[in-house]
Amino acid sequence: MKLAGVRTSRIARAFGFCLVVAILLAASAFIWTLRLQEIHKWEKQAETFSLVLAENTSQQMDFAYTAISSVAERIQDRWSVSADYLTKQLSTEDFHQMLSEKVVFFPAIEVISVLDVHGNVVSSSRMFPAPKYNLADRDYFQVQRDSPSVGIYLSNPVRSKATGEWLFFLSHRLTGSDGEFIGVVIVGLSPIFYAQMYEKLSVNGSASISLLREDLTYLARWPDNSAVLGQRNVQDSDMYQFVHGQEKRSGIFITESSPGADHARGSTRMTAIKTLDKYPLILNFSVDEEFYLADWRKISMAIAIVTAGAIAAVIAAFRILIQLFLQREQDMQVMTALKREADVINQNQTTLLENLTEQQAALKASSDRLTAIFENAADGIVMIDDQGQVEAVNPVAEAIYGYSAQEVIGKNSQLFAPPGQQDLLDLALSQQDFQLTGKARLETERLRKDGSLFPAELSISAYQLAGERKLIIIVRDISERRKIERMKAEFISTVSHELRTPLTSIRGALGLIGGGAIGFVPEKMRSLIQIAQKNSESLTRLINDLLDVQKIEAGKMDFEFATLPLRQLLDNAIQQNQSMAASLGVTLVLDDCAEPDLSVSGTMLLRVDAGRFQQVMANLISNACKYSPVSGKVRVMAQLMKASRVRIVVADQGEGVPENFRHRIFEKFSQADSSDTRAKGGTGLGLAISKVIVHYMGGDIGFYNATAEQGGGAHFYIDLPITSPKLLSGEHLT
Repeated sequence: MKLAGVRTSRIARAFGFCLVVAILLAASAFIWTLRLQEIHKWEKQAETFSLVLAENTSQQMDFAYTAISSVAERIQDRWSVSADYLTKQLSTEDFHQMLSEKVVFFPAIEVISVLDVHGNVVSSSRMFPAPKYNLADRDYFQVQRDSPSVGIYLSNPVRSKATGEWLFFLSHRLTGSDGEFIGVVIVGLSPIFYAQMYEKLSVNGSASISLLREDLTYLARWPDNSAVLGQRNVQDSDMYQFVHGQEKRSGIFITESSPGADHARGSTRMTAIKTLDKYPLILNFSVDEEFYLADWRKISMAIAIVTAGAIAAVIAAFRILIQLFLQREQDMQVMTALKREADVINQNQTTLLENLTEQQAALKASSDRLTAIFENAADGIVMIDDQGQVEAVNPVAEAIYGYSAQEVIGKNSQLFAPPGQQDLLDLALSQQDFQLTGKARLETERLRKDGSLFPAELSISAYQLAGERKLIIIVRDISERRKIERMKAEFISTVSHELRTPLTSIRGALGLIGGGAIGFVPEKMRSLIQIAQKNSESLTRLINDLLDVQKIEAGKMDFEFATLPLRQLLDNAIQQNQSMAASLGVTLVLDDCAEPDLSVSGTMLLRVDAGRFQQVMANLISNACKYSPVSGKVRVMAQLMKASRVRIVVADQGEGVPENFRHRIFEKFSQADSSDTRAKGGTGLGLAISKVIVHYMGGDIGFYNATAEQGGGAHFYIDLPITSPKLLSGEHLT
């Protein structure tokens, strides 16, 4: 039964499909036939329009040719003795009046003028006396002057020197009694007149009508488009081939056109071409496919709607028929399907119940774990909402602040802030890191219930819960850490000061012994004294670095600023570190040739603390010498930067800064390879101290590894502002 129903429905579908295809083919053939008929009808209409327009244009040109011929004949009959005689006789008001009457009689004519042998206007219908301008540069004058046999010449459109309007001209040569050239008669025709005439036959403005010379130069056009006048229609290659290649006088063709003069956008157009029989002119009448197929499209749309309706009716009928065939089979399968669905539903319900039980157990286990973490965390945890209200605190937070959970839940977190300071929400929002990442870590003072203050480290994170933003704050009481830091600072200060005094005496005694103050020192003892001196100097630098770190942390580093020449500072740096470089087998030079800016460093002034500046330079030069190979070279350079800043570079020839060390190179007690500490020496404090000193002096410090083409090695630099002498206000240079 099921197989029979399926077979019947397939036969019905195939028959219905064939019927739909037949309807579509019949409708398509009918629509295409109507299209061909519509195109043929419009070809005849376009040909008729082009003939009428050509006849009207030819009639207007007859008037213009008659006017110019009559003027030329009158002049040659009466005044063609010579050029001078012609100029004298035609410069009269009577002749001007005669020209004006002809212009009035022929509306297509804008102006009639007579030119002498030099192209100067002798007489004009536009005004008396004639305007003083020369037209010798116009093609209509040059052709008549240079070609005696040309007859009446039709010119390119040009803008009138008198009015600035577009005109195209007919010109007629004037010949003297001896056959010599004595002048030219010109008739200016208005493209606007022809455009207005073509507008009346433009099929309610839907057609494009152009008047062109035989070389396809535009003389007039509707719709009016002054930009194309005088231009050749080089885009319309089909029309050019039609007129010049096939040498046809008239005809109709349909082309796929690109944007050009006759049409603002590319389209399919029907063009009727008519070459005037008596004149070197071409009349171009064209309409867009959107217009001449408009009626066909309306009819086609109606046919398409009817066809679609018929197809829909056929489909609906066959669908009903197929449904009737399949309904019996479906009815028989309903009971079986319902039974199977009931079994599946029962099985799904059992599975769903088991899943819900498992999920509830998992949720309870997860909740228990989170509760255990919250209750047993080593740090205090405070949870607040986006209004700053406390939602939960763990036992450690209760112990830190001295409040019970019942006392703070639902209240504003301002109760944890000292008077005048921000609550937890505002404190988080004030941190730039929190605004960018939703996380922030800071140290601040907090307030206990008993009114006492304590230093706290806060770690703030934002999270979303039920579409609302919440904040979780991890609180750590760092009172003990601060106490240890103070004890460490006091210990370093005590040890440093206690070591400094005896160390100074030791260095002085070693210096006296080494200098022979107590008599001759044997060579073996001298080497031991030198080793002791070197180690005492290293210990002195270590103590000084520790004291500087202590001052930096306490914010008590002092500076004595003075305005000094850059060259003097660099020379002093080289001089003070020369012996150290020599002891390591390295050449230390001030590189005048590497940068041309260094040549003017003697005139550059920096406002710095001279001692601190030399301390920074000593750190950079010392590191460069330590990491340069024996017999290597360490260069000190100055480069003029933008915004009145100078860059001082210390370049070595070592292997450069390792990739894994670059991010912490300016941190305290950091060295590229701690296993190499004994070989290179140092504590890892120099660059950290240098960074602080440079920033205090208004500068920046950094580094980069040079490429192989640049000589390799690490280049450490400091950028400092240049002080202008005009801003010193009478300050004396040191």
